[in-house]
Amino acid sequence: MSRDLSSKKCKISAHTCVLWDVEDFQVPEGRDPDWVYQKIKSALAKKGHRGIVEIKAYGEKNKIRDAFLLAGIIVVPEGDKCARVYRMMSDVLFWALDNPSDYPVLLPNVMVISKNISQEEGFLRVLRILQCRGYNILFADSDYDVASQNELHFVSSLWLWKSLVDGGKPIDQTGSSQSDDNKE
Repeated sequence: MSRDLSSKKCKISAHTCVLWDVEDFQVPEGRDPDWVYQKIKSALAKKGHRGIVEIKAYGEKNKIRDAFLLAGIIVVPEGDKCARVYRMMSDVLFWALDNPSDYPVLLPNVMVISKNISQEEGFLRVLRILQCRGYNILFADSDYDVASQNELHFVSSLWLWKSLVDGGKPIDQTGSSQSDDNKE
């Protein structure tokens, strides 16, 4: 999180691809996927990412479907954690082909919402390469682990899941939520 590419002024609003592991981060009790979709868009907009937001939800086939589709979320039925991570990695590469970076004018965004992503070396390698090619890499997790900060040094912004579904701001390098005093 040492460099914040999202603070550069873009002339065109870039697309954002959100890869959401719904087994790790389920829709909050009493809410629906459309509510989460709107909160994610709001949190991204607060950080200056105002382009098209495409969300893909990864989870067990029978658990996710109708409510996600009605919210405009693409459903990707995958079973175990390994299969979901592999599919997310594959999908982000195909998405990047369709949404090339035009650095420094257009910086597409990739947001990964998944637990323990810092332990997925292959996926991290792919995300590092995308970051080197001009993509903003954004993460959401359940907690801020200072120990994993070294593995995530290339990440532009990191949200805690609770803050993200509240439409809030990402955390800073100390692990606390950014206040409104921290203007981008």
